Amino acid sequence: MNITCATYNILHGYHSDMILKNLRFLIDGGADIVCLQEAEPQFAGAIDTLLIEKNLSHWRVHHAHVGFGGNLAILWNTDRLDLVDTKIVRFHKLRVPSRLQRIRGFTDSIERAALIGTFMCGEKTIQVANAHIAWEGGMKHRMRQIQHLRETIEEDAADARIVAGDFNTVGLHALRHARERKVEQTLGKKYVNALPKLRWSFDIAYSDPRDKLRILASLYYLGVKFRNRLDYIFAAHLDVISATMHDLPGSDHRPLVATFSTDLSKRPNALS
Repeated sequence: MNITCATYNILHGYHSDMILKNLRFLIDGGADIVCLQEAEPQFAGAIDTLLIEKNLSHWRVHHAHVGFGGNLAILWNTDRLDLVDTKIVRFHKLRVPSRLQRIRGFTDSIERAALIGTFMCGEKTIQVANAHIAWEGGMKHRMRQIQHLRETIEEDAADARIVAGDFNTVGLHALRHARERKVEQTLGKKYVNALPKLRWSFDIAYSDPRDKLRILASLYYLGVKFRNRLDYIFAAHLDVISATMHDLPGSDHRPLVATFSTDLSKRPNALS
């Protein structure tokens, strides 16, 4: 049996028509579970409306509204997955705004969190962590949040785990592989990167209107593309069958999709 997971930062749902079209594309394309970041409370109604469309009555959504920077949602296909429970992991935040926050104009408090859903897939328990890690605070701050996430999810037993989301590994494009290796090292060897060495998953074709750097988006249409690898899907105790990024409009991030085999018959023990 296979399970397909998608992750997508939807840029607060500003371009709602395109985002909803993209979500339908991911679902129709075979996703069993979709992890959303920046799924703000005002966008929840749009998601609910989507899920009452024809042929989507078997889909459900669970939201976590933690605060600016920490609003998340998980959508799943109830024909394939049975929800057991959910929990929220809150990450430590900076005591004072970072220099980059001040430059970009985000001097309000930014919350970071992960929404964890535990599902039954057949007879297997699969834990899915949908995370939005900080861009503010630098690499050490990000890795502390990822380590905290790993330690928290591993408090509970599961047959397999998926960790997906926006890890905000921003920096010089030439150093992207070094940042990716740092994430892999922090999660540990049992977590397999479904899209290793993906060149990018973020650009500035669309931007947050509150961001003082949004002027850079105008350069996109002149052929200047600021790109970074920010989004990831990792899995433990699952074998990667396929994975891809879809270059879809509507957000500064692109959705990632990975399909895994849930055949764990050769695996000796559940994760703990």
